[in-house]
Amino acid sequence: MNEAIHLVGTLTTQDRWVGLVIWYLFLGGLGAALVAISVFAHRYARASTPLTLWGVLSGEAALAVGSLLLLFHLLDPLHVWRILLPWNVFVNPTAWITWGTQFLIWAMVFGVLYIWPMLWKAQGLRRIPVLNWWFGIGWVRWSAEICERFATLLAWLSILMSIAVAVYTGLLLRSFPAVALWHNPVIPLLFTVSALSTGLAYLLLVQYAVLREHGPLARAYERFDVLLIAVEMALIGYLLYAVLPGSESGRASYALLMDNMGWVVGFLLFGLLVPLLLEIKGSLRAWNSPVPVMAAAVLVLVGGYLLRHYFLNAGVYYFPWANAHHLGVLGSDVIAHVIH
Repeated sequence: MNEAIHLVGTLTTQDRWVGLVIWYLFLGGLGAALVAISVFAHRYARASTPLTLWGVLSGEAALAVGSLLLLFHLLDPLHVWRILLPWNVFVNPTAWITWGTQFLIWAMVFGVLYIWPMLWKAQGLRRIPVLNWWFGIGWVRWSAEICERFATLLAWLSILMSIAVAVYTGLLLRSFPAVALWHNPVIPLLFTVSALSTGLAYLLLVQYAVLREHGPLARAYERFDVLLIAVEMALIGYLLYAVLPGSESGRASYALLMDNMGWVVGFLLFGLLVPLLLEIKGSLRAWNSPVPVMAAAVLVLVGGYLLRHYFLNAGVYYFPWANAHHLGVLGSDVIAHVIH
């Protein structure tokens, strides 16, 4: 006599990767994109020195703040030095966090080295007596000359490391096989596209609100951002309607997202569709005022944060075993059902 087997499956929303981790993923992607775009545009698209300094220094600040937030999130921050050791990528090559840490460190180092000659020549900084004295020291002048001589090499090292950081933020989420919303090939590409879009939005804000640079580069940034937002919408549509329906975890994440007005109205409508329409109008026929461009840029930045906020809060684990009293490895239960 065959006895029916009853398995209890528990769907659990994760509640550990929230708050500081969301800000880290947002600032990490934004900072990496700012460094990569700014250095590339300065090297190959004649971006002005002030815009390059704004972009790289803002990117460095975003990466630094994001890293500190992740440090505060660690259970034992005092042991963080272990992961900073560069040979960890050879000791534990399968851990994405070891690669991501090195990508982040070297993106910041090469970014600073690339703009070092610009800082050394900046007249505004030389008006500060202490800095003017320091810039006159022999080895300081020599280091600026060396960085200028190898500018192309430093530019590509900075760009490659920064792109690696942006991709890594998605690969980090993809490394969780129990969460269908995260564990799929769309996530690294989606997070990279979103990071580049937020980086362009930030630079557009600097160009229009701070530097008053409304030239061809600003128009190129608007057009490229239109393409990125369109790709981002296509990736999200594929993820929602082709990837998530294939698993219990995916269907639960889909329900959490689509039942949330913050996701539907806040992100899909105002974080993607509205800035896309504003930037299409600006690309085809320039606005008479910078306000619509800046409004679109702000919406893209907010949308970049909301994407990560809702994706982390909608991460659902599936436990295919009987564990009625188990609260889950990463959070509290939201739903449980029986599979016959």
